[in-house]
This record gives sequence, structure tokens and C-alpha cells, in this order.
Amino acid sequence: MSIDKSILSPEIRAFAKAHENESLPELILKGSPFDHIKIQDIAQQIKGLQTAKEKFPILYDNEHIIYPPKINLEQSSSEITARYKANLISKNDRIIDITGGMGIDAMAFYEISGSVIYIESDPNTYAYTVHNFKARQQKIRPFNADGIEFLKKNNDTYDWIYIDPARRDEQNSKVFRFEDCQPDVLEHMNLFKSKASKLMIKASPLLDINQSLELLPHVESVHVISVKNETKELLLIINFEKTTTNPTINAVNLATEQNSFSAKYSDRLKVQTFSLPQRFLYEPNASIMKSGFFGNICEEYSLSALHPNSHLFTSSQNIEFPGRKFKIIKTLQPKKKLINKHLKDKKANISTRNYPLKPEQIKKKYGISDGGSLFVFFTTNLKNEKIALICKKLII
Repeated sequence: MSIDKSILSPEIRAFAKAHENESLPELILKGSPFDHIKIQDIAQQIKGLQTAKEKFPILYDNEHIIYPPKINLEQSSSEITARYKANLISKNDRIIDITGGMGIDAMAFYEISGSVIYIESDPNTYAYTVHNFKARQQKIRPFNADGIEFLKKNNDTYDWIYIDPARRDEQNSKVFRFEDCQPDVLEHMNLFKSKASKLMIKASPLLDINQSLELLPHVESVHVISVKNETKELLLIINFEKTTTNPTINAVNLATEQNSFSAKYSDRLKVQTFSLPQRFLYEPNASIMKSGFFGNICEEYSLSALHPNSHLFTSSQNIEFPGRKFKIIKTLQPKKKLINKHLKDKKANISTRNYPLKPEQIKKKYGISDGGSLFVFFTTNLKNEKIALICKKLII
């Protein structure tokens, strides 16, 4: 496939930038102001600009970039997660990305290693990405091929294979288990081992860590990657040259000032300590929630859990913590009259942990609307009592 590079003409580029913040459906209805370019093609570039501004700034500021369709933008790694992954490799490492997509990961790998092979089977995605490699003056070696077949037919070996299996089935429904994704990493593990020292697998954040470690051999580390407290990726690092039975689990929350939290997999068995609510309340960030290091949190930060299943923690002192923290104003029974007495204009930010009702149900039942400076946590304490914690958020 060849790309119509006239989309990069100064007048079209200027039009796209001028309409970057407009509604695309409304813009499309107006039609194209240019005879030789359809409005849908211009809208695709505007959508690319809108997405790149937040997700891939390295592309946004480059006037020679041509953006692929919306689905590629949605499925691609973000720049911030790609850079995190790139920091796991070393200078001069030879990397092959066998599920290349938009190439954001390959671009980040190239900036560290300078030696990257990019494989993409879809000719349209391939064409856009190869153009953008050139636009960024990156000498990444591209091949329009099936990644697994490329490995089978090629005699080269690498330091790293990177794979991001497609997580859509034939009905275009989302899947996350290894055996439901394409390619199935479990099926091709021997091939990967014959071709590289290490394998980096980007997996769905829905994947169960315990089950993954049971299925995959040689896992050296697991990285639970969140961005602004939303878990985006589960990254598994396999080192074929080592036999590891106790990998390191890393919980990271990018685009925040929170420290990463790391521990050995076996440490997940550490026992939590428990307490009734004290002066301060702590809610772990999304990556720690996914990692399951609740006993470690108690030990590392001298905290007590409210209940084995609430995953909220408390202390008498205000401490630094990788997550949200609050000052507890009042601990109440979850009765409407008691709670509303503390809420100005019946406004609050509602959260639930280990509680039978969801926030929307609570707001309806208690007549509470969103807003205000107070946070109310509906949860369960160590005595299995339902409680409501009226809190003020503290700046980390």
C-alpha cells in the first residue's frame, strides 16, 4: 500500500491544526474544502493529532507524521509506557518486535538500543508506520510479514523478542487469556527460546498474575504498569538463560510522583495486620491493587488493614504512600441521617470497598450528589461491621 502524502501539504496541515479541537462528526458533515482530499482523510489526521497530543507527544510535534486509522491509535502503546519498557533493555541490544502495530514501542526501543527490527503483517498499518519511522529519522529495519513465520524462516538470533498479541477474537470481542490472543505465546515458546535470550510479553491488565506464572516458564519479572492510576499493561519478562521460581513483581504508577513498589512473588503471602480506623486512611494505587502486595504494604509502611478484603489501610501518623491518602474526620454507621449531617449541600465523592452497594446505588439511596471537598468511603471493618468514613483528601 502507498500513502497519499499530499495530506502533508502546508494548507491541509494548517487546516487540520486549526480544527484540532472541533467535533469530527460535525466537521465531516461540512465536507472537504480541498478538491483532491476527502474530508474523511483529513478527519483521520485530526483524530491522530488529538490522540497524539496526550498519548504520543513525540509524534504530535512532528509535522511529517501521517496518522493511521482510529483503531491503530487506540490499540497502540502510549509513549510513556513504551519508554518504561525501553528502559528495561540495554544499549546495543538487538530487538525484534514481531507484532509491530503503530511502532511506538519499536521507536522507544530504538532510542535505547539503536538496533530494532519491526514486523507487521497488515500492509496498511505497515505503510503508515514505515513512513513515520522515516519522518523521525529512525533506521528501524521494517518487514511486512507475519511475525511468527518471520522467526521460523530467519536464521538470526536476538537479545530480545517483543510481542504484543492481538486481544480481539474473530467477532472483534476483547479477549485476554494467552490462548485466546493472536499469536498464542504459549504455543510458540520453544520457537522464542531458540531465537532470543529474553522475551518481553505485553499482556492485558485483566490477566491473572498467579495463573500467568503457572503457565509461563522462566519468568524473571512482572511489571504492573499504570498511568495516572489506571492499569494499562501487564508486562512479563522471560529470561530463557535463567531458571527463576520467584520472580520480582513491580507495581508502577506512571505520570505521578508515586514511588514504584517491588517485591518477590513469594512475599505476596505475607500476613496483613489489622486495626479499626485511626487518623489516616490509605488507598493503594491501581498497580499495587493488581499486584496483591497487601501484607507487604502493612510491613513496608507500618500500616494496618481495615479488613482482609477491603484493601484500605490506616495509621495514626501521616506517611508517604503510593496511592491516595485521606484524613479521617469521622467514622460512622452507614445511616442516612448520620452521614448527611456531615455533608454540606449533600455533596461528596463516594467510594466503596468490600461493601454490598455500588457508589451509584449509595448516592441514590442517601440522596448524595457528586462534588464537594469531602470523600466518603463505604467499607467493612475487621469486626465485619459496615462503616462509612468521612474523609478529606491529602495532597501526596
